[in-house]
Amino acid sequence: MANCFYCDPDHEGRKAIMFRVGKMREGVLYLFKDQAHKGRCVVAVDEHLSELSDLTPEQRHAFMDDVADVAGAVKKLWGCTKINLGAFGDKLPHLHFHIVPKYEGGFEFGGGFEITNPNPVHLTEAEYAEMMAQLKAELNIVKD
Repeated sequence: MANCFYCDPDHEGRKAIMFRVGKMREGVLYLFKDQAHKGRCVVAVDEHLSELSDLTPEQRHAFMDDVADVAGAVKKLWGCTKINLGAFGDKLPHLHFHIVPKYEGGFEFGGGFEITNPNPVHLTEAEYAEMMAQLKAELNIVKD
């Protein structure tokens, strides 16, 4: 769909806040530029659908496997205490799950999650590249 945050490959709003890591089975993985929650990312369904119920059972199974695999990879790679998942779609009607790692004693641990962080943590280009390479290797992502 034209001008959709996730469907439009050149969407400036998305490019401003996240990097595309690569295509999975049924989803596409993105890494947030704000790394206050180290490893925070999103898995968006690869086609323009807005609800889990819009997916066929096979698509839903593959998409949820993608979400679970990313959550497991983030936990393994960066040792977070807990992974929080969020599916927000009232303002952005494209099915996607936020994967938000929480670290005991860290930012927002034990509290709610704010979509927009008042104190963002930005990394160097090399650090982002390393994180994306680690995710790709752990998840066997070969396509971008």
